[in-house]
Amino acid sequence: MDSLFLLQFACFIFMLINAFFVALSHLHVRWENKRYERSRWMIVVALIGLAIQYAVQMLFGFRAADDSLGAIVNILIYTPCFSLISMGIYNIETTSSKLRKMILMCSGIYAAIIVVFCVGISLHHSLYIREGLYLMLTLFCVSVFYCIYMIIQEMIRRKNMLETMAATDLLPYVRYSRASVIILWLAVLAMPVAIFSTTLLYIVGPAELLALLFFNLTFIALGSSYIPTEELLDKEENIQRCGGAKEEKPLQQLPEDRRNFIQNSLDQWCMDLGYKDCNVNMLTLSRTLCISKNELSLFFDQCLHSNFRIWLSEIRLNAAKKMMLEYPDYSNDIISAECGFSCRTHLYRIFKTKEDCSPTEWRDFHSTNAAQNDSN
Repeated sequence: MDSLFLLQFACFIFMLINAFFVALSHLHVRWENKRYERSRWMIVVALIGLAIQYAVQMLFGFRAADDSLGAIVNILIYTPCFSLISMGIYNIETTSSKLRKMILMCSGIYAAIIVVFCVGISLHHSLYIREGLYLMLTLFCVSVFYCIYMIIQEMIRRKNMLETMAATDLLPYVRYSRASVIILWLAVLAMPVAIFSTTLLYIVGPAELLALLFFNLTFIALGSSYIPTEELLDKEENIQRCGGAKEEKPLQQLPEDRRNFIQNSLDQWCMDLGYKDCNVNMLTLSRTLCISKNELSLFFDQCLHSNFRIWLSEIRLNAAKKMMLEYPDYSNDIISAECGFSCRTHLYRIFKTKEDCSPTEWRDFHSTNAAQNDSN
């Protein structure tokens, strides 16, 4: 066996193992989420497609015979696989209507690649289609850049939305977003090299595999630890379908009586322990209080000089502190669950941000002070 065959075989096994892990992680998600599951199976199919590509290369020896032959097979299979992974990422970030537009665009580009391939074969009567190969690579790059541009735009918009309308732990989402961008950009930089140079493939290939593994791990972690907030996207899509008719007009200034009403409603919500619901977001709070989302946003901005996310984090942090003092034997897992944090690590990060110490350190410090005060 030569080194190229061993590399292709290693990549083949790697893709199958990754596809198996991503599929198997379906059994360990904390919340069933149709949007996330659609993305999961898009990625699984893409990984299986990449495995098939390596199997084809090993079986027929296209890459071993000539770099250009290997490049043609690469483009024909890499393009739909890359598009599927991109759609899986994009599907988590945006509304269904925008995803359909991306599917149409990627399908159109791939159809153009197939047309160029067929025309090249008919003209040259072989797989050596010469200038057609460069046109196919150009179309592949157009597809890649289009997907990256659309995904980055939606990631920025989604992150801004979550920062103002959701109170969940953003770190799993941030890690997933960064991993997604890294693997997409590496594909842009590495794919042309990998396609045309077998020598450089030995360097680029392992780097791509590590990036893909990193992405798969963050994707699985997102499904295991991140509370879905897809209703925010669904709400936006409903507004878009109605042409913005249902979107409320922003108010310039809240009247005094309205401010008092909203404050009393929020106080009562906190007294009823509404903050313990780790799934709560601006829309669910708006429906619970029968107060429009725009009014709540204005209240947080004008009266509290904050936003929903920061306000709720402070409410939960104060509740956690109170519970730690009243029940010193409670673990951080119990405290986080009782106070509405999505997980213990979320509680830890809030304490590090607000108090510059861990929950355990804060508890020990105040317990020691309380013991000294009692002794005095």
